[in-house]
Amino acid sequence: MGRKKTVKTIDEVLENSKTDQQPQEENLVKKTCRELGITQKELAERIGLNPRTISVWGGGKIEQSGQVLLQALIDQSRFYKIIDLISLNSLINRV
Repeated sequence: MGRKKTVKTIDEVLENSKTDQQPQEENLVKKTCRELGITQKELAERIGLNPRTISVWGGGKIEQSGQVLLQALIDQSRFYKIIDLISLNSLINRV
């Protein structure tokens, strides 16, 4: 019974990821900050870039390498959310 709940919860996270994948018009900088729960300034600090660069990216002038980096940060965040859910469920099932 607990196992099904884990699968459902993970499926929900993955489904939210699918619905969050909006057309390319969405601002990737804003999406990344929202996903990570940080500001653009914090994003710049986290990836070692000047906040001005992040601001330019936010304006739509982002190179492919920047797009790949930001998408990787989003994917990593989602991965850790899934791991946390699995770990939490394991602890619950042990009780």
